[in-house]
Amino acid sequence: MSLRTMVLPLGFGLSAVLWTPAATADEDPAPAARPPVRLYTNEDLDRVHPFRDETGIRSVPSVSPEERPAPAPAGKPRGRGERHWRDEAARVRGRIRAMEGQAAELRASIAEQAADADHFLSGRRRSSASLSGNGSTTRLQSRLAALERRMREMEEDLAERARRDGALPGWLRP
Repeated sequence: MSLRTMVLPLGFGLSAVLWTPAATADEDPAPAARPPVRLYTNEDLDRVHPFRDETGIRSVPSVSPEERPAPAPAGKPRGRGERHWRDEAARVRGRIRAMEGQAAELRASIAEQAADADHFLSGRRRSSASLSGNGSTTRLQSRLAALERRMREMEEDLAERARRDGALPGWLRP
């Protein structure tokens, strides 16, 4: 008998044994039967009726509402109040609107200089220096970035001061 004739049947037999548990594990197990839901009846209520006072249904407060001491006056209210923060928000919005006007002028100047540079260099070959922008355009762009940063800082500063003072967010809205 050759080695092949002995190994092949043995291999098939082992593979059948090894694959049998895997095939049963892939199948979904039968769903477990759920226990029946408890149904409460009037007999159950009659049975627990003598213990209803233990739940606090007939409890008596230790102090009646008339005997309770009045709350202490709050004194000076915290913060500066709604009127102050609405006025402050309007003032900051006005300053930001003015800054937005300046930013629009700077953007127009930047666009005008870019258009002039394109017109001037339209017939000539552009160098790498002209593509990166001249010095005045760079200065205008840095001024615009600084102006936008200041506007953002003013808004954040107002929101932070109001939050620390206890102002409601709606007081800052237009």
